[in-house]
Amino acid sequence: MNKLRVFQKKYFSPDLPIDLVLFNIITIVGLIGGIITIPFNIINGMSGILTAVIFVSVIIDAVCIYMANYMNRLKNSTIAVCFVVGIALFPVMFFVTGGINSGMVCWFSMGLIFIFMLLDGMDFLFMLLTDVAIIIGCYVISYYHPEYVVSLQTKRSVFFDVVQSMMISAFAIGSIIKFQRSIYEKLYRQAAINNDDLLEKTLQAKKAEKQAQTATEAKSNFLANMSHEIRTPINTIMGMDEMILRETSEKVVEEYALDIKTASQNLLSLINDILDITKIESGKMGIVKGEYDFMSLMHDVLNNIVLRAKEKNLELKLNIASNIPCNMLGDDIRIKQVLTNIITNAVKYTQEGYIEITTTCKKSFGEYVELTFSVKDTGIGIKPEDIKRMFESFERLEVNRNRNIEGAGLGMTITQNLLKMMGSTLNVDSTYGEGSTFSFTISQEVVNPEPIGDFEQKLKQLTSNYEYSTSFEAPNATFLVVDDNAMNRKVFVALLRDSKVKVVEAENGYDCLQLIKNQHFDMIFLDHMMPGMDGVETFKAMARLEGNKCLGTPVIALTANAIAGAKERYLTLGFHGFLSKPVVPAQLEKTIRDFLPESLLEYHEPDAKDEARMNRVKKIELPDIEGIDWDYALLHFPDTNMVFQTAVDFYDSIMFERDEILRYYKDIDSGNTLEDYRIKVHAVKSMANTIGATALGGLAKTCEFAAKDNNIDRIKAITPILIEELEIMHDRLKVLSSDVEKPKLEDIDELFALLEMLKMSIMTHDSEQADNIMKQIMSYSYDDDKQVKLEQLNLRIMNLEEDEALADIEELQS
Repeated sequence: MNKLRVFQKKYFSPDLPIDLVLFNIITIVGLIGGIITIPFNIINGMSGILTAVIFVSVIIDAVCIYMANYMNRLKNSTIAVCFVVGIALFPVMFFVTGGINSGMVCWFSMGLIFIFMLLDGMDFLFMLLTDVAIIIGCYVISYYHPEYVVSLQTKRSVFFDVVQSMMISAFAIGSIIKFQRSIYEKLYRQAAINNDDLLEKTLQAKKAEKQAQTATEAKSNFLANMSHEIRTPINTIMGMDEMILRETSEKVVEEYALDIKTASQNLLSLINDILDITKIESGKMGIVKGEYDFMSLMHDVLNNIVLRAKEKNLELKLNIASNIPCNMLGDDIRIKQVLTNIITNAVKYTQEGYIEITTTCKKSFGEYVELTFSVKDTGIGIKPEDIKRMFESFERLEVNRNRNIEGAGLGMTITQNLLKMMGSTLNVDSTYGEGSTFSFTISQEVVNPEPIGDFEQKLKQLTSNYEYSTSFEAPNATFLVVDDNAMNRKVFVALLRDSKVKVVEAENGYDCLQLIKNQHFDMIFLDHMMPGMDGVETFKAMARLEGNKCLGTPVIALTANAIAGAKERYLTLGFHGFLSKPVVPAQLEKTIRDFLPESLLEYHEPDAKDEARMNRVKKIELPDIEGIDWDYALLHFPDTNMVFQTAVDFYDSIMFERDEILRYYKDIDSGNTLEDYRIKVHAVKSMANTIGATALGGLAKTCEFAAKDNNIDRIKAITPILIEELEIMHDRLKVLSSDVEKPKLEDIDELFALLEMLKMSIMTHDSEQADNIMKQIMSYSYDDDKQVKLEQLNLRIMNLEEDEALADIEELQS
């Protein structure tokens, strides 16, 4: 049995090629049949010629089996067997074993099956036609010349020949079918296994795809939130810096403020690099065309890099063609970004020599011109093999050589992608060790064909002095600003101060809905990302609100969210306009001019002599307080006076905020107060960071994130520490209120008069006037009972809790 198994495995194993196994089945069965047939033919007195032919065929068959299995000559062996059997053996057998009255039908059939199964191509066609011709020829000859056929001598010989022929051919065909069935079952089982594997891998792929989508969404959400978080303080910095530039009359302060503006813009560009590469990868980056002034574009670009070039003692050469049109249509923000990236790179990698910026203009078809920008440096240059690599994300060339040069390796990738979107490409010509030249050409539509003329002279006029004044006034207009961040509202109000617009503030969507039911506003500026009801939800609720007095009022979306803040998205949602943070004064004014009715606008020539510049207040000295970084606080305010007052406001409200946090914290296990807790610690975080209490702000932020993640255990672990730190900070800030002893207000009628004025300010939603009146009230001291009530009223005014404030005033007046 073991030898039989070895034999089967050797010649009929499913692991062997199918053609070889089929060849072995037919030839080995034929070989065994021939060996058995020879002695039976001798016993039955069959023809000696037939016996000799069968013997030779057996020998040839054995040789072919050996050649196919041991010498890798399957094809040759198959053709040899076909020739021997079809041309020699079967015709001889037919004529010497009785012709039609024998078992030759089985043998001829097996020969044809052999050809069909083992040959293909021209070999198959040739052998098939040859064999068919031989079979037909044998039967035709036997029909017309029966004398050529040697009949079997006995009836027993006929029966024996037919039976053995049928048995051998049936056994061969049956073995083939059995083998093919085993192959089919094996393939079926393998297919089933493969299908199971495929199904499992499909499920894994779907799971991985879902995880990838979740990760992508998480990344987008993270970047969206980070964009909002980062741009909010930048908005404050740039807004307050803008106010310094407007109001200062001191040249030194003005220079410092311009430096802050430049640094803020550079910081924005760094943030934009990370956000832009994300938008490019997700296909959300687009080119938004608008009218722009070429001089202003180049001024902004040069403003970003002049300081860097001076710090490295690099000469800045400008070759700007005088025939460039003043105003064109294009995406000036992206053009500035491309130029800034290229020039900044040139400055980074140039240690001595110069940076040369060249711009030429050539008339194109119709109202279009072709602008060619070229930036040449005398820097370290680039190897030819490295030029392609420099356009790959996060790729930095010659890291060891350039290890002291900062950068994320995104600038040139973004540059190339942006140029492709504008139908251009960045050309690089560099000599290693000598310098590089980067150039690109873009087509721009001309709006104002007047040429810029002498660029350098115009640039000197543009930068010689920074004077700002609004181009209009709108004293009869009333705006509503909805933003959960108090500092954002203050910046917005400050930017509109010169225009004499009345501004009403709301800190959330619910207050906004209440206000528009009671009062008509000429414009509404609505922040997107707010706790509770966000800006989009508020906007949709405004459309459904019964009694809305602002149905025709333009609503402008405000957002610091660079990922989700595509202008088209907000316009599709129904917003009338869009402003990104940090708010640029010129864009704010343009938006107002676009949407505010002409009847409310009063235009005038810009007045450089602003009254505020002539009446600078004396700056307050800020005392050293542990845990307070006044330098950080001054990033959010134009002067120490406002820092001091804001710190005093925080001191006045800190215990109230502590009590509110405790109230929500006590019921935190129920989950009902989790969102209120999150909003409250978010507010503490913002207030603490605003006055420079960054450690306290960081602790509040940790509590906020724990609430956002629904991590009750972490809330329980950190909140007691936050409460303790709030109490400590309250004690430290006492020095602010104890510096000056407040006079006691003796005339109670004066208090009643101030309260009545405060009430009118609240009812007219004039929050700025309400703040001023409340400060005047709190500048006095009172008896204990009134002092407690007035401190509570002060908190109501600070938190824009108008209904509660009115109730407190009624109680005080009674």
